[in-house]
Amino acid sequence: MIVKLAAAVALTASIGSAAYAGPVNLVTNGDFNSSTYTVNHQFGSGSSVPTSQGGAQGVDGWTGNGGYDLFFTSTGSATTQSAVSQYPGGQEDLWSVATDPAGGSFVAIDGDPSPGAQGAISQTVNGLKVGETYALTFSWGAGQLQSRTGSTTEQFQASLGGQSFLTNVASNPSKGFTGWFTTTFDYTATSASELLSFLSVGTPTGLPPIATLDGVSLVDVPEPGSIGVLALGLGVAGLCFMRRRGATNAA
Repeated sequence: MIVKLAAAVALTASIGSAAYAGPVNLVTNGDFNSSTYTVNHQFGSGSSVPTSQGGAQGVDGWTGNGGYDLFFTSTGSATTQSAVSQYPGGQEDLWSVATDPAGGSFVAIDGDPSPGAQGAISQTVNGLKVGETYALTFSWGAGQLQSRTGSTTEQFQASLGGQSFLTNVASNPSKGFTGWFTTTFDYTATSASELLSFLSVGTPTGLPPIATLDGVSLVDVPEPGSIGVLALGLGVAGLCFMRRRGATNAA
């Protein structure tokens, strides 16, 4: 009997491993720690920062849309070291930003709806399976550049392919930072490759409102059947152990 149970455990374990091998993050550089920049820096296709200072696109895996996107390095402080930008001496650092949850670098994206100001970043995600559900998780917060004062609001519009969701609206006092929130949205893939993007949406015009972003991951959500198979395997293993223990005690 024990031999049969052991064989059943091996079978269910092998089926479970084949059905679900564990989550794999499909996002490249989701923690923003890989970059050509060595200092806090503006990036994006519309950036007028000279290429000698790092180029227009310097955050690996990500593309800025030409709005105001700032990269804060793992070695530079967001509250004491101004970012290199198209506005020399403009205090392109942030008020009171707490250590980012993923550790190291993060990005700050302008939500000002003024033309040419509103920022967004994106990357093409590959390896998706059509019809499968994926969980997009990221950490974000609402902040403000030290060159501005006044209360603001912020939120992110996260999009994958043709599906979009809005985070809650975060209200931020003048010279403040809301702290970091963690948000998860579920998406159903419609193509093997889809564009993942984050658009900063803020108010009012001209301050500007800034949204911080870090720890981006996109992982496959296991089907309930896969979890059930794994649970069955664990149950059978437990039963096998109890029977074997009982036989030992009886001897």
